[in-house]
Amino acid sequence: MKVRPAGRSQRGWRLAAAVLAALTVLGSAPGARAQRPSQDEVEAAYLYNFGKFVRWPETEGQGALRICVAGSDGFEQTVSRLVAGEQIANRPVEVRRAEGPEDTAGCSILFVGGMETAREDAFLGATAGKPVLTVGEARDFLSRGGMIEFVPVEDHVRFAVNLDAANRSGVGLSSELLKVAVSVTGKPEKAGKGGAQ
Repeated sequence: MKVRPAGRSQRGWRLAAAVLAALTVLGSAPGARAQRPSQDEVEAAYLYNFGKFVRWPETEGQGALRICVAGSDGFEQTVSRLVAGEQIANRPVEVRRAEGPEDTAGCSILFVGGMETAREDAFLGATAGKPVLTVGEARDFLSRGGMIEFVPVEDHVRFAVNLDAANRSGVGLSSELLKVAVSVTGKPEKAGKGGAQ
């Protein structure tokens, strides 16, 4: 398994710009605070924008794109507020709470946070091999099979990627997404196998 720091390019900044734009929309909501976005708001913006840089198998491209939230009480409300009325690739974006691993059916993106390791592992086990982008914030999330892990870098939220886990589940991650990750584990699939470009 190879870990490499991801390079940055002008193309790679599209995700960062999209996250900033999403946070601007979030900050302009009625009653929003005129201050730096919270960690939950930044992570919610990332979750929404990850959907723009991921390609799921064609069989999964029908109906709503569902962002499911497991653990992290109240976080789904932050995500719901951000994505209200939004679409990704002509698919309406919905947010749903996943109380247990059995609630992950139909999820396109699954955020797993704020719970003990055994429970997180149960959610990862329920989605293993399925085209569900798994995102978490535990320090060992990638080594346990997660695809994207939020990491703190100098008071900012960044992310690391386990490309092997994504490849095993048929989730294609854009090269632009990989370029703004703080690190990428694994290698892109060969051309023609479904990875997003």
